[in-house]
Amino acid sequence: MMKKALLSLALFCGYNTTAQIEIYSEDFQSMMPVDYTIVDNDGLTPNAAVSEYTEAWIAIPDFFDAGNSNVVAASTSFFEPIGQADRWMITPGITLGAYGNIASWKGQSHDPSFPDGYYVLVSGTDTQLSSFTDTLAFIQSEIADSLHYNEANLSELGFDNQTVHLAFVNRTNDGFKLYIDDIKVVAEDPVGLDDNSIVNIKVFPNPSTSTINITGVTSIEKIQILDLTGKVLIEDNSSSLNIESLEPGKYFIVINADNQLIQSSIVKL
Repeated sequence: MMKKALLSLALFCGYNTTAQIEIYSEDFQSMMPVDYTIVDNDGLTPNAAVSEYTEAWIAIPDFFDAGNSNVVAASTSFFEPIGQADRWMITPGITLGAYGNIASWKGQSHDPSFPDGYYVLVSGTDTQLSSFTDTLAFIQSEIADSLHYNEANLSELGFDNQTVHLAFVNRTNDGFKLYIDDIKVVAEDPVGLDDNSIVNIKVFPNPSTSTINITGVTSIEKIQILDLTGKVLIEDNSSSLNIESLEPGKYFIVINADNQLIQSSIVKL
């Protein structure tokens, strides 16, 4: 089913995953795990076209898998009347390692003309929604051509040696279907950009009080700095960005360069 066009940006980041210890994995092949917490926090009614979504998240056969053998976690944001989703899928507690804790997952929008976006949030205590005060990743619109690999760094948020819960939260306004698969967490990962990314990219100084610089790329198309809600605050194509106008805090930086799209985080002091 195709719906009206919506232009948006898919955010992601890539890291090296060698010499690591896998500490958590879920592929949904046994359907939705019983130890997952599923929360419908919007109370909206799915459109008749997606009536199978009787819960905020369900496990279903992968629509795009020719053999129909793969299973994914799925959520909808297509409601009648139209509204914004707030649908939570929360993992059980995951005990992290001493360093190099990297979470990864695959995501896909069903309809490329109307993609879904979502947050990946972290709680260091319990599964109460109010406990998810840290944003691990914000995907403004997930890619629709295939299940797309994403990674994010839990150690950068200071969660080493802690037990955490991850929440995948569909907050799309009038979207269609979102798929999540292959959630994993590894520890003791020598964090770095992988061979398919911009190998030598550097963002420095980070934290910064006034200016950040980007090196390791040859052709910058666009650089954006977003707040944790996904609002674009600064947009430029320069390798040196003035961030004096930002309030102190954490932000996302999205670098579109050398035919790559890389997301990382910066801190303004």
